[in-house]
Amino acid sequence: MTWPRDAGSVRGTVFMFGGRTEFAEKYFEVAGELLERGFAVATVDWRGQGLSDRALADPRKGHVVDYAEFDQDFATFMRDVAPTMPRPWIGLAHSMGGNVLMRAMHDHPDMFAAVALSAPMLGLRLGSPFVSGMLGLVAAAGNRSGFAGRYVPGGSSAANDVVPFEHNILTHDRARYALHQLQIAAEPKIGLGSATYGWLAASFRSIRKVMQTDYLTAIKTPVLIVVAGADRLIDRDALVAAAANVEQGELSLIEGSNHEVLIETDEVRIKFWAAFDKFIDRHLRPNPR
Repeated sequence: MTWPRDAGSVRGTVFMFGGRTEFAEKYFEVAGELLERGFAVATVDWRGQGLSDRALADPRKGHVVDYAEFDQDFATFMRDVAPTMPRPWIGLAHSMGGNVLMRAMHDHPDMFAAVALSAPMLGLRLGSPFVSGMLGLVAAAGNRSGFAGRYVPGGSSAANDVVPFEHNILTHDRARYALHQLQIAAEPKIGLGSATYGWLAASFRSIRKVMQTDYLTAIKTPVLIVVAGADRLIDRDALVAAAANVEQGELSLIEGSNHEVLIETDEVRIKFWAAFDKFIDRHLRPNPR
């Protein structure tokens, strides 16, 4: 999906990459704000999400065999869509999409002029380090034992549209949360349930790979890592370490934000856009206007 701009006034293109369960329509507001800033915009639904094809018979299972599959999705999207979009190219990714984009920056160092990551999945916060380690072992064991396509323990086909606002850990903004529930209700195909053993095992593997010091230091693209201060899904220490080891890494902490910074309250989102604008302005050519 693309939102072009008149060539005479465009500052470049922002490529948006969502997190697990997410779909292009969820980011229409963000796309509009980027258009207002003078950028063309493009986004894609990862395989197994949104309106993209599913790998398993149950379309609500969030599944992937390995993140190399997401690498392939990224490469195909950039090959087929990016050449039609104006440069310079900027990456904007959330959560799982941030993990995939870190891999892309490592493998394609000259692709993006700059990249901003919202609560990137570089470390999962699943309780204590011991609990997280045990879950990693359980995921790997289940994956090897033929359970790769099964929901993780306690998982189900229920998507976010059935989770009451009071029980959500993604955002403090009731209206934006309700809008995304209505989007799933209107088009149930875009709803996604829990992850599979395969997805969880693949995610742990990719996190370990990306967070190796030599992997991070090989990334030369300017990267802004935005930390959601009240995030209950992503490990803050991992984001601090990533920003410290990437050569042109920067960290921005937004206190009070739940995991989905871009779907948060206006107060939180204003802080995100202030950090984004300051970062991008430093790394792009002057606005041609």
